[in-house]
Amino acid sequence: MFSAVCRGRWGCGQCENEYDGMTDEEETDDEIHDYSENEYSDIENRFTLEEMENIIEWIDQHPNARFATISHRFMKIKSMNYIPRFRKYIENNGTRLEKLKQIKEFMLSEFYLKRTIEKEAVHDADLELYAIHKAKELNWDCRKRGCRFPTYF
Repeated sequence: MFSAVCRGRWGCGQCENEYDGMTDEEETDDEIHDYSENEYSDIENRFTLEEMENIIEWIDQHPNARFATISHRFMKIKSMNYIPRFRKYIENNGTRLEKLKQIKEFMLSEFYLKRTIEKEAVHDADLELYAIHKAKELNWDCRKRGCRFPTYF
């Protein structure tokens, strides 16, 4: 829509005509869709499992607290939709991303241990076994079709 150089900022004339063809409905649909995607990714990226547990614990202690009180006490919370998601993440012992990070850290530490300290050769099968071991420890349900997390690393 916009030229590579202008991007609609300086009024070159080329991109203004293309922009006029866009309706208000198209603009608002894109904004709403972007907001919901960003909100969901913010939850995973901005909160640790410990923070989520603390927030849910406080909310359970204060069941009649309004959103204004909650958002004032916990500044990162932007919507009440976060609360059910926090409960889901806590029930699952964290997000998938957190579990993948823990598996990756475990694999790297085991690799480092075997290669540098014990001076052993490490094969792909060994790395897969490390990942599977850690996944079982984290209660990762990998019986779903197409679940191949050890190959992600």
